Amino acid sequence: MKPLTIVSSRTPAGALLEVAGDLDHSNAHQLRRAAVGAVVSAGLMLVVDLGELGFCDSSGITALIAVRNHVVAAGAGLILVAVPEALRRLLHLTGLDQVLDLRDSHRLRTT
Repeated sequence: MKPLTIVSSRTPAGALLEVAGDLDHSNAHQLRRAAVGAVVSAGLMLVVDLGELGFCDSSGITALIAVRNHVVAAGAGLILVAVPEALRRLLHLTGLDQVLDLRDSHRLRTT
């Protein structure tokens, strides 16, 4: 099991959370807390980079949904980038890929 790390930074479009390690029942609350701490403002984005995510269980998926709900309530948007294939498949099977914005890169178009 890889420990979970979350690095927060700012971009012109909003906040960026880089998530690495294993996201599971023992640490999913850390992702929720990081999203709340990112202070997402209306009209901006919260980008969650999952490129270094090793594992995600149902508690991790629940945390991603909670993050989405927090961001939407703030009037902002959420983008998940570099989603590992196993998680992408699970999000597709559950229909969550229709609710969550999945992208390959966190570079947003400015035009």
